[in-house]
Amino acid sequence: MVNVQPFRGLRYDPDMVGDWGAVLGPPYDIVDADQTAQLKASSRYQIAHIETAAGDDIASAARTLGDWRASGAVVQDAAPSFYLHEHVFGDGSQRRVRRAIFGAVELTPWGEGVMAHERTMPGPKATRTALRSVVGADVSPLMAFVPDAEGALSELIEIAAQLPTLYEGTDPTGDTHTLRRIDGANTVSRIADAFANDTIYMADGHHRYESALDAIDERPGSRRVLMGIVCQSDPALVVGATHRIIHGRIPASLVAQLGRGFRVDEADPAALADALPEGSPDIGLITRDGAWTLQPTEAGRRSMPDDVPDAWRNLAPAVLQHLILEPLLGIDAAALAGGEAVTYTHHLGELVQAVSDGSAGAGFVLPAPTLQDVIDTADAGSFMPQKSTYFVPKLPTGLVLHPLD
Repeated sequence: MVNVQPFRGLRYDPDMVGDWGAVLGPPYDIVDADQTAQLKASSRYQIAHIETAAGDDIASAARTLGDWRASGAVVQDAAPSFYLHEHVFGDGSQRRVRRAIFGAVELTPWGEGVMAHERTMPGPKATRTALRSVVGADVSPLMAFVPDAEGALSELIEIAAQLPTLYEGTDPTGDTHTLRRIDGANTVSRIADAFANDTIYMADGHHRYESALDAIDERPGSRRVLMGIVCQSDPALVVGATHRIIHGRIPASLVAQLGRGFRVDEADPAALADALPEGSPDIGLITRDGAWTLQPTEAGRRSMPDDVPDAWRNLAPAVLQHLILEPLLGIDAAALAGGEAVTYTHHLGELVQAVSDGSAGAGFVLPAPTLQDVIDTADAGSFMPQKSTYFVPKLPTGLVLHPLD
């Protein structure tokens, strides 16, 4: 059973902060130092002033939020509410609208209504635990989805989409956002009931969920965490692909060696991503000598280690790691953790450029997993290989904050 409740959200007051969209920002883990500096310089109210704080800056971030609340730049709703977020992204025929309900989810160990598919690392968790505890609020929403098999939540979202708009604006990346408050007693109760009969699957925010678990204290709100939850049926719930850029020398015999476990076909580098079916074990390879699609043969599949879980042994990241990176290139888990042998990109053009200019020896193009792959892995109590999923776009930070007091 999942316990998702309304909360008295903290929201920007546009009369104080100006352009609402401009003070929204990306999550901490997808901006570098230069981007962070630009965001902070754009407005004294930019959410990056709080979201990106680490170390000694966390105490300053707490004072900043306190100042915003005291000055009225950030206000708190009088009644507990759910919030409906509409995220418009893409251009032309690729334009999409994704809807998420923002609620406060009771923190439980993984597997008790909230399901994980990704391992976490201790470093990021320590910073997020400190930030949440000291600032006293969930600043960045976790992103999750629910199967909503009966369509109850989808129906309620359609009803909520007719409510008056609180805010509408364009964020620094060019995406458009709309926020509505849901505070009608009947609708609030029906939304909570719909969640109670479903299961939540984490999309993005595993580190922040575990950090919130570590930051539970005497404050009543600390036992819940802010999530934006999407229905699985939402056509704009997109899982992107994460490609691998290989640094270091690639043996000249690599393509020939791959022929022992894969069907190898020459391919057009620019079309590789489209040639790999979603959720398939197929892989694309790009070197300075050419490009190929790699489809594992039965012999290749049988050579996968026995201890690889059934839930994801046929996914491309697992096939790549266990049939290519480790046995043929000597890149094991320790080398991956070191961060120098392999780097990651979501953009095929970036991979092609790295190979072309010689900064990489090769690049592997991977298909995106499916939502069902995520569900199957989580239900099995397993974890996908590192960097298997990338839900795009991520939820912005600053739409609404969840106070712990």
